[in-house]
Amino acid sequence: MTPEIQQMLARRQRFIKRWPVVALVAAAITLSFYAWAFIKQPILVNPVHVVHLIQNNALDSATQSLLAIVAPLMFLTVGALLLLLLLFVTVGLINEGRLIRLLEQKQAP
Repeated sequence: MTPEIQQMLARRQRFIKRWPVVALVAAAITLSFYAWAFIKQPILVNPVHVVHLIQNNALDSATQSLLAIVAPLMFLTVGALLLLLLLFVTVGLINEGRLIRLLEQKQAP
């Protein structure tokens, strides 16, 4: 292997080793935001809360039509997509790390 390829592989390995911490922090921040929103701003993420407000006539008609189901589902979908993205990146990096180790084993005399 050329020195440039070895340097690139070393950089990728450092990134792969750091990724679990980055992914866990990003997942924790995402889940923390949704937990906070569920407690402090349930109208944004809890469809049951929105339905309850509608049944008690606690929402004006403009807010009611906008938030009825769309807002909670949108926020939950965005969060799920974020977590799914983190999962896919993590799986890809695990595979990349495995392949880099395989390359290094093949290059070892």
